[in-house]
Amino acid sequence: MAEIKGIISAMLTPFISEVGPVDYEWLPGYMRFLETGGLHGVLALGTTGEGPSMSVAERERVLDLILEHRGALAVIAGTGCAALTETIALSNYALARGADAVLVMPPFYIKGPPEAGIVEYYRALCDALPADARLMLYNIPQVTGVPITPPIIDQLLESHGNKIYGLKDSSGNWDNSKLLIDRYPDLNVFTGSDKLIALALSGGAAGAITALSSAFPRMARAVYDAHISGGDVQGAQARLTALRNLLDPVNTPPALKAALTWTSDLPRTSVRLPLMPLSGEEEAALQVAYADVMR
Repeated sequence: MAEIKGIISAMLTPFISEVGPVDYEWLPGYMRFLETGGLHGVLALGTTGEGPSMSVAERERVLDLILEHRGALAVIAGTGCAALTETIALSNYALARGADAVLVMPPFYIKGPPEAGIVEYYRALCDALPADARLMLYNIPQVTGVPITPPIIDQLLESHGNKIYGLKDSSGNWDNSKLLIDRYPDLNVFTGSDKLIALALSGGAAGAITALSSAFPRMARAVYDAHISGGDVQGAQARLTALRNLLDPVNTPPALKAALTWTSDLPRTSVRLPLMPLSGEEEAALQVAYADVMR
């Protein structure tokens, strides 16, 4: 299995229309765009990739294509579902076909579940995975409503430490990320925030799994390269943060799919309901602001 570190794209999933099927033929060209953009790997079917808006069968076919066209990229598969049975099936499918790890959000439909229920959900998943499986926990409480807390992590490490490979912290809270990095030195902790890449790398994170690299891979990679070389990390981060600030007022997947038409020669692709594409006015304003940032 490939080493997982550095800048990982929370990659997009293409759709023919808001109610249409996945545009599978679009994916190989997109994978080449991400690889030539200098990324270390991809996260497929995460939040930015609209994974929860897809059927298990669709997610399996997308994974097949991504793994077929991965090139030198590490591949993490987003396999979290509300139903434990589907999470187990999709995780095993991804690992059997060569994914380097699976990233699993907690079950998100039932709000306020007992901590013991979350722990047992993950333990049941671990028990159903191969002995060499790499499981990454996905903390994004603003979306799932279910935080991955240190007591949960502690219990999982105690019972299944051989399978808990790492964690993606998309809380956007640097204090929380730093606590996780310091408390769990043997885990590969990734920030999920474009704005925190420089802080995370300097603070000991394994890397970043973020949305902007799905359309602006070279800008995200520039922060990593500056960190490694001792270059202008703050300058590279400031540029990426300015770009992230432009996208914050609008929904991220439709904004990034619009941005791909400026940063690549890929044909336009759609989001899936309940997301909606940007309006013409929103896209025009965003493009003007982007041009200002890039000057």
